[in-house]
Amino acid sequence: MKKYLFPLTVIILATVAFSSCKPDEEIYNPKCKISKIWYRSNSDWDHPNEHFIYDSKGKQLQEIVIDSAYSFQFSYNKDNTVSQIVHVGEDYTESIAFQWTDQLLDKMTYTIDGAVRLEYTFHRHTDKKDPAKGRIDYIEEMYDREFYDQYFWKSGKRHPLYDHVFGNYEQIAEVVAKSDSKDLMLYSVKRFTYDPGKHKNYENISTYVEEFPISQTVVTHTFTYAPKQYNPFYGLPFAYAEAKGYYYNLPQTEHVETYVAGSLSKVVDYTYSYDGVNYLNDKGYPREFVTRSSENGNIPIHTYILYKK
Repeated sequence: MKKYLFPLTVIILATVAFSSCKPDEEIYNPKCKISKIWYRSNSDWDHPNEHFIYDSKGKQLQEIVIDSAYSFQFSYNKDNTVSQIVHVGEDYTESIAFQWTDQLLDKMTYTIDGAVRLEYTFHRHTDKKDPAKGRIDYIEEMYDREFYDQYFWKSGKRHPLYDHVFGNYEQIAEVVAKSDSKDLMLYSVKRFTYDPGKHKNYENISTYVEEFPISQTVVTHTFTYAPKQYNPFYGLPFAYAEAKGYYYNLPQTEHVETYVAGSLSKVVDYTYSYDGVNYLNDKGYPREFVTRSSENGNIPIHTYILYKK
């Protein structure tokens, strides 16, 4: 499971589009744009893990350079939603295409050299009378068995864009090996419950549940939040950081319970702390994120963010 704002490099894909952001749009409109990210306790400040490159106006993210080794290229629709992210490798090209309705994400499709290997489909609150209309209710994840069963295990090749956005291929490969499907197969369903609040689509997530039918596994994540710490990734589409763009505030704790065939098999608790300066008025956008996990003896893991002013 990818964790929040620490060494999960997926968060680097946060800075997506910069336009006026209405409550019913999933366009990232940060007060502070990310410039660089480091994922280590003793940071080499001259060599960030992720470097963000913007257009000449400093508005749209054009490229993210990872460890000075490879990069992800962004392209946009006319309404400033992301249309595609592409990584061109030496032996293949991998990409993620995004489909939108009224600037709300419907589907993301991952391909390698044009072959579809993964799809996420987003299901939303549709009751027009409900103030939560448009909010994500659940997400279906579909994976290609041939890709995981043969390509990952037999070739041993890694796929940087896949690793950064999805990043759990070993677990998926083990699960799909148990399936007889020759087409895209259902891997998991993620269901969301939100804290009550004034924000129509992007309120804090109180709980989300991951259901894995093939392995009979259910994982429940429950959060508490820091009321005066604000999430610099708030408002970005789900695709760029799991559900992390839907936290208005930053989490203080996360409690994770894993059940297999109805029996509790694992419990992990995470605590989060933050440090830095308040960049805008009372909006605290931390420069340092620290996580401690009961699974690793509460050893702190640090992530550092430099913002463009």
